[in-house]
Formats: sequence, structure tokens, C-alpha cells
Amino acid sequence: MKKIEVVGAIIINNNKLLAAQRAAGRSLGTLWEFPGGKIEPNESAKDALKRELSEEFGAKSTILKPFNINGDAKYDFGEIILNCYYVRLDSEIIKMIEHDELRWVNEQEAKKLEWAPTDVPVIKELIKKGFSNEH
Repeated sequence: MKKIEVVGAIIINNNKLLAAQRAAGRSLGTLWEFPGGKIEPNESAKDALKRELSEEFGAKSTILKPFNINGDAKYDFGEIILNCYYVRLDSEIIKMIEHDELRWVNEQEAKKLEWAPTDVPVIKELIKKGFSNEH
């Protein structure tokens, strides 16, 4: 089975997490995820995440430390492995091209969202840890 490495941004501000809802017309449309995307060949995970946040949201960012677990889910087209990093946004989000909605949520609100299967293990662990700015 083909393995596809992707990256996701854990962006926390004022104890709220930035959640992104996939556009309805895309695969896994309307499900929630961490902002990010696919790692290109010869690209590091951190470089991929900076690029994706710039391309998708027009935002500058600083990649902080990796999250302690990866997400993982198998689909008919392959296995997706999600590497998440804590990220600080250094500029405003000025556009959205892959998502229908962005929402700042606390732990209780995050529990109520329907997350993409790959993101579920990460969000469960993150909710346990709490959405603290201290990471």
C-alpha cells in the first residue's frame, strides 16, 4: 500500500485551536482537519508545512516542535501518515483555497467536530493535553 506523508499545523492561540473544514467538493469534504498538506519529494516536513500555510492561507509561520504522535489512516488510495507540528502564525490568514471554513475552537468544541480519520488520533491526544499556549 502506498504511503503518503502529510503535515498538519497545530495552531493554538488564547487556548483555542485553529480547525479547518475541508471544502465540500474535495475528497473527505466537510470533515475537519489540521491545516497543512502533502510533503513534496526532497522537501522536509517543516518546509512543507511553511509552504502549505503560505499557499493555502497566505500566512507566514514559524514551525515550533513536533507533536508527540502521528496520525495514520488507510484509504483505498493509500495510507496517509500525518506529522503534526506546533506552529505560530506570524501574519494574518488572508485567503482560503482548500477549505470552506476556519474556526477557533476550545477542547469541548473540538470534540463535537467530525475530524478526518487521519487527524482523529492527533486531536484525541491534543484534547487530553489541553489547548495550552505552553508547548
